[in-house]
Amino acid sequence: MDKTNSQTTLTTKKDWSEYYDKNAHTQEKKEKPVAFSELFDAYLKPDKNKTVLEIGCAGGDFLYHIHNKFSHIPYGIDYSEKIELTRNKFSENGAVAPTLYLQDLMTWTTEKKFDVVCSFGFVEHFENFDFVIKKHADLVSNDGLLILTIPHFSHGQYFLHWLLDRKNLKLHNTKIMNLRSFKKAFAKLPFEIKELSYYGTFAFWMEKKLETLTEKILYRVIRIFGVKINRVLGENRPNFMFSPFIVCVAKRK
Repeated sequence: MDKTNSQTTLTTKKDWSEYYDKNAHTQEKKEKPVAFSELFDAYLKPDKNKTVLEIGCAGGDFLYHIHNKFSHIPYGIDYSEKIELTRNKFSENGAVAPTLYLQDLMTWTTEKKFDVVCSFGFVEHFENFDFVIKKHADLVSNDGLLILTIPHFSHGQYFLHWLLDRKNLKLHNTKIMNLRSFKKAFAKLPFEIKELSYYGTFAFWMEKKLETLTEKILYRVIRIFGVKINRVLGENRPNFMFSPFIVCVAKRK
């Protein structure tokens, strides 16, 4: 994101364009499994009258999944032109066209409120974490839900990403990648935290292409470590050292 409204941001439109170009995939009519699907199943129920807004919706996988499974009316906002990937996702699957806003959340204003507001890997790209959480919260209707997930690149994960993916690491605010930061941000808001936890046992991914033999060896060692720890502990043993994500679900009071 750019710097707007005095909010220091860690990514640019160019970063996101390059990301989506790199990770572009052919749209398929058959929906692929999405991460956090059990989280959605626990807190969402089918209701064609409810609305869902995804912040940072380019790509469209999460927004389409929530619409397709829970019948929520889809809205999305993203300041990247890659938001058209979301429109294509719905079109290729014969779904109702989502209402999309090509806007910067930091400057976007609307009177509309949404039953579900969600973002996945968005809030950690800003320095002023509390302000960005409030921007999300202000869009949630009475009794509505706010669903947030972020990658967890601090603690033990920080060391692994520092070794192999430092450029990408700098695009993330690792200082807020802990449960305490979420509790602090929500303490000022009229919300009840329904779930806040680390998510998963261990996983590791990187954006950088492996180039040297040393990098390839380190990556191989990390992958072997991950397989072993998941085999011993199981794949759903949240922990502050190596869990790959943090998830938060909060309800407006």
